[in-house]
Amino acid sequence: MTDILEGRPETRRRRKAERPQEIIEAAFAEFSRNGYSTTTLDQIAERAGVTKGTIYVYFENKEHLFISMVREFTKSATETVQGMLENHEASTAELLRAQFSFIYEHIVEDRRRREVLRMLIAEAARFPELADRYHAEILSPCLEMLKQAIQRGIDRGEIRNASIINNPQVVIAPIALVDVWLMMFDDRQPLDLKAYFDAHLDVVLNGLLAK
Repeated sequence: MTDILEGRPETRRRRKAERPQEIIEAAFAEFSRNGYSTTTLDQIAERAGVTKGTIYVYFENKEHLFISMVREFTKSATETVQGMLENHEASTAELLRAQFSFIYEHIVEDRRRREVLRMLIAEAARFPELADRYHAEILSPCLEMLKQAIQRGIDRGEIRNASIINNPQVVIAPIALVDVWLMMFDDRQPLDLKAYFDAHLDVVLNGLLAK
């Protein structure tokens, strides 16, 4: 009965629609196990249960597959943070509090995202084009959203007009430290993420808000 059902046109269409996600999940498993440099499309194809040629139907090459994987993992969170920026009606301080709270709850504690970051750090020197593509397609849009939030506060007179608008990395630098800390020390020197979040937000708001 299963074979008959799988032969139906609607079942084949559904399987085809699911295939890119299945390839991405297989890619994450192989990249995590072997690292970016030693993972091959043949290994990913075998894990996904498809041919190597099928991968090329959806992805140009290994680099495109890796970036597509990262984009897929971050898309939902990015859209949520962007939605907060577009729809928030309260103060900029409350907007930043809501955005950072979401980031800590849904992004900082995401082990899959942290594993991707670990791979990027490990491979950036050997594959600068991969790091550049990550910067252009993933990191830069996130920094732009933060700049927009800060500019919103400046326009409303809630945030002082300072050089921070051109250096939003300073605002999110503590999140990068959390990633490094959790990768290196989590099992021996665990962080109190709630207290860390409160301290981070306190520094951000007291540094940005107009007096």
